[in-house]
Amino acid sequence: MCSIVSPSCCNILGESAPPERQVSPEKQYRAALLRSRFADIIIKAQENTLEKGGKPDPEKLKLEKEELERRRREEKARLQAEAKAAEEARKKAEVEAAAEARRKRELEREAARQALQQMEKTVDINENSQFMEDLEMFRSAPDEHLHSFIEEASPENSLNGLGSFKFRANSNPLEQLGLYMKNDEEEEEEVEPQSILDTSNDPEEGEID
Repeated sequence: MCSIVSPSCCNILGESAPPERQVSPEKQYRAALLRSRFADIIIKAQENTLEKGGKPDPEKLKLEKEELERRRREEKARLQAEAKAAEEARKKAEVEAAAEARRKRELEREAARQALQQMEKTVDINENSQFMEDLEMFRSAPDEHLHSFIEEASPENSLNGLGSFKFRANSNPLEQLGLYMKNDEEEEEEVEPQSILDTSNDPEEGEID
């Protein structure tokens, strides 16, 4: 059959085409559309070649035309299926790319959120550490140094008596300032109901003031 038609036509129709290289779904889709568009032209050219081949046997010419028509239908169906598969592969690749981009954005947001939380924790820890260091400095500093420090930091409070305050060694600076950790068990102290009051001063029943 291919002896009547040029080898290039057979290659275009996919009969003896070399194996396809790995290409993107977009290129596969475009190639399938091109092959489908030119398939009818190639088949008609093959029919014209048969008709111009001198005076062949009418019966043989009929059989060859039927064979060409059958091939045309098969090739058209194959190209349509190929184009559909290429289109589905292209859409699938787009969906996967969008999902991957969305996953990367979510990972970046989560990393930024964790970094922000870590920064906030670090700031809190540093502030608490600095506060305790300041208290320790007040506890260990001599009275004259403490007094001069208060005057430099807040001159209006230099005469409020804080300069004479001295922290005791080996004690909690917070407790010396009157700050204590509250125990949860102390919150559950029993409170005498208001209804149970001393009724000794209430007028007795039936007594007239």
